[in-house]
Amino acid sequence: MIDNCNQVEEKFSVFFLENYSKIRKYAYGLLKSECDAEDVAQEVFIKLWEQQEVWVNNERKLDAYLLVMTRNIALNILKHQRIKQEYRDRFVQEFTSYERADNDNFWADICRREILQNIRIKLETLPKRRRIIFKLSRFKGKSHREIASRMNISIHTVERQIYLTQIKLREVLLLV
Repeated sequence: MIDNCNQVEEKFSVFFLENYSKIRKYAYGLLKSECDAEDVAQEVFIKLWEQQEVWVNNERKLDAYLLVMTRNIALNILKHQRIKQEYRDRFVQEFTSYERADNDNFWADICRREILQNIRIKLETLPKRRRIIFKLSRFKGKSHREIASRMNISIHTVERQIYLTQIKLREVLLLV
């Protein structure tokens, strides 16, 4: 067993030495970054070590396999970099649009968003029926009579549930 492990390690070392520079150069050609090319080459060989069945007893040349593996890892890095850049661009665009806007509007918008978020959170803590009644009334524009008919309850119950919800929501507004 130990001999077998030593043989695998030796074979991997030889394989690594024969192919590392090719993989790194190919990755550099795709990514134009020495650091990223090093990362790709290391990842290729880590994956190869984890998938020993691919190369241990394989007598065929693996150049094509290595290049495809390298290309795929490099493309994943490029895709990730593009997503990060898009996120940065969107953040900068939103930030600069807020900078251009009146500073009071900026803070008012933040406060409005925070209040709405707190209201949503408070609504989720209410009993289910009370939450449904309130949402039908305030968000869907249903009358008390329509809600009572729909839920098979009295109009007084609808009014009471809305009143109790409003009391809870005032707590949110008083905290702001």
